[in-house]
Amino acid sequence: MKLIIFRGGGFAGMVARTELDAKSLPRDDAKTFASEIARANLRDEPPPVPEKSWPDAQHYELCLEESGPTLNVRYSEESLPEDVRLLMAWVDGRPERVESIGP
Repeated sequence: MKLIIFRGGGFAGMVARTELDAKSLPRDDAKTFASEIARANLRDEPPPVPEKSWPDAQHYELCLEESGPTLNVRYSEESLPEDVRLLMAWVDGRPERVESIGP
């Protein structure tokens, strides 16, 4: 299982990419990773992005790669559920994560 988080928007409009692959984690941490993903309910219908968006608003896309097709969900800053925020914070705290920044 692999999770890729894209964060875009803001004043500069840059896109930050954070990737975490369960294969890079110790066994117990891989189980915790799976639990964090399950708690975030990424497969549930995400809240709609508000129609009015500010030019410098943050937007997020999470791509979950498992054995089946890749799941892609998108959120605005306003619609980002707390459990998804917690998942993103957990991933950000892992030294095994891979980060990059692009336009």
